[in-house]
Amino acid sequence: MCINKLKKMFGKEKKSKDGKQDDSILEDIFYVLLGMFIAFVAYHALAFALKTPDPIVTVVSCSMLPTIHRGDLLIIKHVTFNQIVAGRRNGTIVVYRAPNGMLIVHRVWKKYKNGTLWTWGDNNPAPDPWKITMADVIGKVVYIIPKLGYPKLLIAEALGEAPRSC
Repeated sequence: MCINKLKKMFGKEKKSKDGKQDDSILEDIFYVLLGMFIAFVAYHALAFALKTPDPIVTVVSCSMLPTIHRGDLLIIKHVTFNQIVAGRRNGTIVVYRAPNGMLIVHRVWKKYKNGTLWTWGDNNPAPDPWKITMADVIGKVVYIIPKLGYPKLLIAEALGEAPRSC
């Protein structure tokens, strides 16, 4: 199996107190690498199935409270302009790339015939200061998994890529 190949590559085998080989470290490495590979394949399969480059997004702010909370994991699906509904409380929730490059999760407030959209976070006092086009839209939120995004959020906070609180 792969464990034996890893042992040959590194040329080291540990023996436990009872004299048997201790494969636990190599097995751990193998299973971590296997898990990373499965996650990679699953992410890209999901991106293909949902027709969006970013099918999974972690929420880093409180701008969409009470609908979406900081640390929630969102499943995103491709959306067309005709599928988007505008409205302050019932508009489609989209994920889009803002002019500064950040991904934003906000509700479509207004929809214009020229193909532009104006968004507004549910918890924000005013709409976003820019309008977006469908080229900016990654997709619409189709499923919210509460709190599952916290591991990624904590890493992003540690790297300074996310605010530490609302």
